[in-house]
Amino acid sequence: MSLNLIEKAIEYAKEERLRLLSQNFGIYEPLTPKAVHSHRYLLVKEYLNVGARKASKLVLNPYMRPPAYSILVKALNMIFTYGKKPEIIEYYNKMLDEIIGTH
Repeated sequence: MSLNLIEKAIEYAKEERLRLLSQNFGIYEPLTPKAVHSHRYLLVKEYLNVGARKASKLVLNPYMRPPAYSILVKALNMIFTYGKKPEIIEYYNKMLDEIIGTH
């Protein structure tokens, strides 16, 4: 079964999260609860951006990679905020099809 770019971006974001959590980089979490929440939120956003960047490199036309990246980042942020709803994935897949072609 072939995965679309959004599914690949989610997969790459999961791999990046597991890679960074499995190693000890000497990063310590902040002391206050609000700072811990903000730190974890920023880490998740970073994982989503890495997943979108890796998935956008799968687009063959190099001129279509920046638009694909921006659409993937928006899609992953919506999925992170509202959950993995089929209408969100369908909407952004349709947008990717219109801009970069069938993927």
